[in-house]
Amino acid sequence: MIALNQLLFKSGTVSQKIDGERFKFETNPDLLRYAKRDLAVLFWNLTLQCNLKCLHCYANAMNKKSPNELKTEKILEIADDLAEIKLPVVILSGGEPILHPDIYRISSYLNEKGIRVTISSNGTTINDRVALNLAESGVKYVGISLDGYGESNDYFRGVKGAFEKAIKGLNYVKEAGMLNGIRFTITKYNVESIKNVFDLARELQIDRFCVYHLVPSGRGSMNQDISNEVRRRIIDFLIEKTYEIHDENINMEILTVDNPADGVYLFLKLLKENDPKAKEVYRLLKRRGGDNSGIKAGNIDPWGNVHPNQFWWDYFQGNVRNEKFSEIWKREEGLIYDIRHRKKELLKGKCGRCNFKDICGGFRVRALRYNGDLWSEEPDCYLTEEEIRTEIPEDFK
Repeated sequence: MIALNQLLFKSGTVSQKIDGERFKFETNPDLLRYAKRDLAVLFWNLTLQCNLKCLHCYANAMNKKSPNELKTEKILEIADDLAEIKLPVVILSGGEPILHPDIYRISSYLNEKGIRVTISSNGTTINDRVALNLAESGVKYVGISLDGYGESNDYFRGVKGAFEKAIKGLNYVKEAGMLNGIRFTITKYNVESIKNVFDLARELQIDRFCVYHLVPSGRGSMNQDISNEVRRRIIDFLIEKTYEIHDENINMEILTVDNPADGVYLFLKLLKENDPKAKEVYRLLKRRGGDNSGIKAGNIDPWGNVHPNQFWWDYFQGNVRNEKFSEIWKREEGLIYDIRHRKKELLKGKCGRCNFKDICGGFRVRALRYNGDLWSEEPDCYLTEEEIRTEIPEDFK
């Protein structure tokens, strides 16, 4: 996650309120005291059931529950273990998590255990009563996916009228007093809609605008992706909008997800412009350390398998039916050990040549999908050879 407001202006709407301790750590490179966490955020896919048919769905969601999904009692038992390791934030996802018959019971229990609950939803199942129930069950934030404007969203989502229902869902979430956000996955089908969707976020006074780079998994495929030339223009647009909303005192944060090269690109822009923010941004990116999949971010799928992230279901570390999540997560052997301790030395190609391994390293699953090699170069890196060889000033280190 590259939080542009956070890096440029040390501001954040959702980030600061959801996990203030982590926010302070990530916006102050001189802050030495910080509770060391084995896990900062857990993506938890509660069910595969969904009412939409999205073209890019990494989970291959369907219109009914899949066999052998975790029972609610087991989910609550896992929550006890997550509380023991002091997990700060959980993101409940699916499928469509609101279709889980015990969603309010689960969110209430997690909240009672001191875990801040957020939800990733398509928004179409949220009415006024659902929104109030979510708020009463302790949900702090709801991110709603809009992958286009109007008909382009409906085409992408596979159901007519999905756009209007999602907008209504967003408004219900706001009225219920929860933090809220729009989640937009960039593909060749919707890239022209991003400006309209961003303007909509401003109009609706949304707390967070979150742009995801496509990760080919499930129904998401490489031929849905945009070119790196277009990608570069999108990031320029988002940086420009970050300055704009800051200057206009608009209380919204802008994030990009699943491509740590965005942080390097921002730093290089500042460095080229001799902007005094460059040094601080570099130090903050170094503290964050690039993609945290398998390090401080993890995933539990509907059947209890534990993964480094939600796009990597073809690889798992263990299953919570057989052992505690905490025991699975602390295991350091094989691939998990390499991810946590040897990533920089294992990187190949462009990523291996890059001077910014400490703050990027690429998104490894995308490299695996495109090239069949986890450690190969990141195909969605849009930085030039000259840019990746930029020398970092000594006083920045």
